[in-house]
Amino acid sequence: MELNSKNIKKILLIILLGSCIFTAVQNYDRLFSFIGRILSVASPVITALCIAFVLNVLLNALENKAFRFMDDSKKALVRRAKRPLCLALTYLIAFGLIVLLIAFIIPDIADTFIYLAEKLPSFMTEARTWIEDILEKFNLSQSLIPNIKIDWSAAANAIKDYAIGYSQAIFGSAVSFTTSFASGVYNTVFSIMISAYILACKERIGRFAVRLIDAFAPKKAAKAIYHFSSTTYDYFSKFIGGQLTESVILGTLFYIGMTIFRFPNAAIISLFICVTSLVPIVGATVGVIVGFMLILITDPIKALLFIVFFFVIQQIEGTFIYPRVVGKSVGLPGVIVICAVLVGGNLGGIVGALISVPTSAVLFALIKEAVAKRTPSNV
Repeated sequence: MELNSKNIKKILLIILLGSCIFTAVQNYDRLFSFIGRILSVASPVITALCIAFVLNVLLNALENKAFRFMDDSKKALVRRAKRPLCLALTYLIAFGLIVLLIAFIIPDIADTFIYLAEKLPSFMTEARTWIEDILEKFNLSQSLIPNIKIDWSAAANAIKDYAIGYSQAIFGSAVSFTTSFASGVYNTVFSIMISAYILACKERIGRFAVRLIDAFAPKKAAKAIYHFSSTTYDYFSKFIGGQLTESVILGTLFYIGMTIFRFPNAAIISLFICVTSLVPIVGATVGVIVGFMLILITDPIKALLFIVFFFVIQQIEGTFIYPRVVGKSVGLPGVIVICAVLVGGNLGGIVGALISVPTSAVLFALIKEAVAKRTPSNV
């Protein structure tokens, strides 16, 4: 290789990059600590970006569908008012859902768990008696039933002591708690304000970002950045919109069906399934398991019927609803979806499971494009 100025720059750049990677590997604990501090400081901005990205799906739907007629108005004031009107409606809808959850659903959930705590001891006794009657009918030994004895008073006292200790740990320092609470409220309000600004000026921010990339990045790198950003935005937006719509439809179907068949706790279970179904593959199943346990306490027969009802709804949802609502927007094979959810859940919990599917879809699409470019079309 000829040692001209261009090749010398490449060699120096490779040496510098290798040195940085080696230093980072040798001091990975300090590096992660530094990254953690940066993320902690920038958390309000990161939260604002996440809020803006999610609410942008609703904002686009309002602007492009519900209030699209305002673009055809001859009055400039009406055309300019479309963005503020849709933005205000977006936040009103989001806050309305949160208020609805806090004001109506959470008290019902609390009452349900109190009811479960009261009924669980008698349910355990009735279940044992029922099993003993079945064993007696078939002339089977009672020793097949495990001898499980629970001191419910001791369990209640233990839970009470744990709650008191946990509360003292949280509220032990009034000044610290007040400071943390005030900081949390401040960061939340600040994030909401930033997200509103981002949504209000998203086109201007986008144009500035394009000018910034064009000014400092080579043309090939800029083109790659634009393509990657466009693909990521497209897949994440379709995934969020599709999952939200599909979850609402699924929760509504459960509520209507459970009301018709007189299943107990219809509203709570339907809402829980609606929320948990936002996590692909495993979410709805977790919601159904919780619903089964809630119904089992009051009526074991209806709990079994609820499982049958779930499989029927799941078939309807998988055959008709999910393909039409979400469709092939993600475009991942089922095996990759399952693997992505499992790996994402193990790495990042619920958040990891949520973003694993669209992230995998972006990587899958980019890999397919790279393979297509390097593979002859006639093969």
